[in-house]
Amino acid sequence: MIATASLDPQAALRAHPMLLELLTDPALAPEFGKVWYTLDCEYPYERNDVAAWAVQLLWLDTTAATSFLAGLAETGRRIGDAELRRCALDEAWRLLVARPSAASGVLPLAAGLLADPDDDVRYKAAHLLAVLGHRAAPYADRLAALLDDPGESNFFDGTVGDHARWALTRIGDLRALPDLVERLVAPYRDMQGRGYCIGDPRQPDVADVLRPLHAHAGVLLPAVRQALKDEVARAGWLVRDLREVLHAWGESPLLPGELTPYPQPWEPPPMELAQAETTVLAYTADGPLHGTFTNALRALARHGHLAQPVREALAALRAADRRLSEYGDYRAFLQDEEIRARIDTLLALP
Repeated sequence: MIATASLDPQAALRAHPMLLELLTDPALAPEFGKVWYTLDCEYPYERNDVAAWAVQLLWLDTTAATSFLAGLAETGRRIGDAELRRCALDEAWRLLVARPSAASGVLPLAAGLLADPDDDVRYKAAHLLAVLGHRAAPYADRLAALLDDPGESNFFDGTVGDHARWALTRIGDLRALPDLVERLVAPYRDMQGRGYCIGDPRQPDVADVLRPLHAHAGVLLPAVRQALKDEVARAGWLVRDLREVLHAWGESPLLPGELTPYPQPWEPPPMELAQAETTVLAYTADGPLHGTFTNALRALARHGHLAQPVREALAALRAADRRLSEYGDYRAFLQDEEIRARIDTLLALP
């Protein structure tokens, strides 16, 4: 079925039940690595590799793909197979990064694994709920119960509690605020930097967590200013991030006694209307996202009126099941939300 998928894209959809049965049979799990080879890979494919391959073939139908992943997770829970549950979350993450429509299926899948006995599973489940933002609000109590969870992933930094706290900030739940700034900056004190793979779950940057919390600046401001003071004193990595947060909140990004002007964040020069329309039309025709797209949306907003072809293109883009972002990690969700909000504003113009 997998070998003929290029000739018959519907084959995986028809074989959905059989694939699930084969991939969740405990007796077959060790056999994949013995027989599953491809000409372009030196090593054999293990069961989870084949499962990932199968899920990607199911992307033609998001509902079928999320149903398949839920089946993997449920069977993994029933037979005590943590690797199967991890596989379900890994593929749910990849699907969700590409297909916004997967959210309705991924949300209950991830929420159902928040109390999993495996640290890695809880970590990835909490991260999925965090990127889903307000959609995860029904599970706020479950996330709050994980705030002090020290569980860690096998390969990524941070703890389950860190991701649960970020998820609560995305929901707007005040239980995330106590000690939030300290939890964010503490890992940087003894580190020279952090490594990660683009496209994998990871801890968000400090500025990306705090910048949207302008409404809670009154509570968070003293801790942010103290953190900035400490970072400046030790020439730490977070000086720029913390100044960006203060600037975004409308506060002075300088410490008392600092005289050097704060360099304003760089913004591209204003775009002419014709160029903006051309840029938007090119991207909505399935072109790659580039740095000028958001600038083009700003230019259209300044103009205050949409030409009909541009309006139709933006409406089609807004309705498309694609992530409107150039990123492949958590930033894909933040940028997608920002761009969709800008498009909604533009579509409300005359």
